[in-house]
Amino acid sequence: MVKLRLKRLGRKKRPYYRIVAMNATSPRDGQALAEIGIYDPLLSKVEVDEEAALHWLNAGAQMTGTVNALLKNQGLLARWRGGEGAVTEGFLTLDKPKRQKKLVAAEAVIPVAKADEAPVAVTAEPAAAAAEVEAPAAPEADVATDA
Repeated sequence: MVKLRLKRLGRKKRPYYRIVAMNATSPRDGQALAEIGIYDPLLSKVEVDEEAALHWLNAGAQMTGTVNALLKNQGLLARWRGGEGAVTEGFLTLDKPKRQKKLVAAEAVIPVAKADEAPVAVTAEPAAAAAEVEAPAAPEADVATDA
């Protein structure tokens, strides 16, 4: 089975990918059947050879999730299905779902002031100071006196 997937190039901490058609059992950096395009995540750049991609899609090649997202945002999948595809501008600069979860978790821990609000002061009270907070007094019982 042929898959459209990414082949990693570049040095450590500087990834650079080629979008390639490969046998599903080949290793990630193995011999490719054809090179379809490039993807540079650091520069947010995608270039796809549309004719080659359509050739492999028509031949029955399956796409990985990342390649599917890249081709979809380039408008290639819509054109392949007969629709009118357009390039989605800025899709590589959007926050990914995992990053959004991290940002929400960080905001829950440390309150952040909004632009139109006054700054929020975060104070750390020791446990002893929190325990010294006055507790409500117990209600006094009415004692009936015999006269």
